[in-house]
Amino acid sequence: MVNETGLLFPTFLLLSSYRGLVYNETPEIRADPDNVVCYGIFDCFPITPPWTSVRRPIALYPEEPSKIDVRFAAFHGGNRTYPKFLNIDDPDTAHTSGINPDGTIYFVTHGFLESGKSKWIQRMLNRLLDRDPGSTVIVIDWGKGSNPPYNQACANIRLVGAIAAHIIYMIYEELGLKNLDKVHMIGHSLGSHLSGYTGYTLQANFGLRLGRITGLDPAELAFTETDELVRLDPSDAKFVDVIHSDATPFVPKIGLGLYEPIGHVDFYPNGGFNQPGCRRDFWKQPNSRFVSEMFQFFSCSHSRAYLYFIESITHPVTTVACDSYERYSAGECFTCHTDSPSCIEFGLGSIAGYRSINRSHYEPIQLFFKTGPSEPYLTTNFKITVRISATAASVAHGPEIGKIFLYIHGPGGVKSEKIYFNEQSMLFEPGHNYSSVIAGYSSAHPKSMSIGWEYDTNLLNPLTWRILSAPRIFIEHVKVKSLTQHMQVKMCPTYNQPVTTNELSQVSDAKCKHRFTRD
Repeated sequence: MVNETGLLFPTFLLLSSYRGLVYNETPEIRADPDNVVCYGIFDCFPITPPWTSVRRPIALYPEEPSKIDVRFAAFHGGNRTYPKFLNIDDPDTAHTSGINPDGTIYFVTHGFLESGKSKWIQRMLNRLLDRDPGSTVIVIDWGKGSNPPYNQACANIRLVGAIAAHIIYMIYEELGLKNLDKVHMIGHSLGSHLSGYTGYTLQANFGLRLGRITGLDPAELAFTETDELVRLDPSDAKFVDVIHSDATPFVPKIGLGLYEPIGHVDFYPNGGFNQPGCRRDFWKQPNSRFVSEMFQFFSCSHSRAYLYFIESITHPVTTVACDSYERYSAGECFTCHTDSPSCIEFGLGSIAGYRSINRSHYEPIQLFFKTGPSEPYLTTNFKITVRISATAASVAHGPEIGKIFLYIHGPGGVKSEKIYFNEQSMLFEPGHNYSSVIAGYSSAHPKSMSIGWEYDTNLLNPLTWRILSAPRIFIEHVKVKSLTQHMQVKMCPTYNQPVTTNELSQVSDAKCKHRFTRD
């Protein structure tokens, strides 16, 4: 399946470089690779390799600092409305901005076509300050440099990253920090690579290393398959965690986000692309600019990275390492005990999980999980195993091709939305087990389920022909296993009663001989 972003939006980004499509008050200046643009203390910016390559044929120089006009707005627990601004030319602002030198200092930055006033940034800073009132959140607003053409925005983040490094060094010097272990940069899309440039500059110019960088769906266009100097990579901080939400593994290089792992820990919610709930109502999102409207529609999965991270600040979810999303979805990677080295908390708490893993050398970890289609997105993942009965009636009826769907019932009458056990039609044979991982249900203690069957017939496949009997499957039992609770519930239907296309069947532990088992 191709990512719904598809070829259209990346093509749109490239076309947006032309003045005939979008308004750009400054014409693009063709950069001369033989020249180097320098901006004082912020160093020089060549566009020779690796800044140009097969995957990155066009490279521009960053615009002047005065034009980008990057701002650093500091917020803390006692001031979330009227920030104090840091000024590289005025070191006293490091003292008057309210930064707590003993607490965590978060730097949050946006991506293409956004600014520091984006609503998701406001939500994130408030959630961070709620969780840790002693921390400081500094928003990097480079909105004047994030406009089209896209290639220019890619160039501008090189300069913004360098400026951010000097701001962090100023804080380090003025407030007497011992190191940068408590400095955590969080960037979305182009902001992810901007954070990487900051980490690189701090090491190259000042011999300091950032404590952590979180990349929220790092931008793909002009960054995939490039040199580590060009993009975010694990050397940019002591810990780099990345969330991939809008990549396209099957048709590479056309998603808004990177698919390739580039951190110490790389999370792939729902496989890293086509996030649930993103294909319905994004046309309705209001926006005042044509380019922004298009961006908002096509970047639904792209924006889920920061929405998932924001939710994880107060409602974390456990994820598990696996070789592939297909294996995870099939329930082949679903063991997560307290001493398991393969399970890490998603989001803000991932650093603790990674540190708890005793490794003699750096080894990247790729983790998978599923989310719900709407808030709350982060819900318990369950492994559902369906056993097709081998009774005489089931065997006589034979295999069926179709989809199983279910509704999970929890304590207090809580009921999930409709959840498909298998999203694509598949063959179910008597006497076989079938497993699938599902999400979208918040309770870790399901009590019963309603199961339905959607029959899929094909004139070219005789196995799907049902002339003398109605479509049906005979389920022996259903096992529900929670990733985090280390428990398993076995539910059964009324004995030898089939699940048909006409009505829902009820399964519960009360109908089974063995009601409850623990791992």
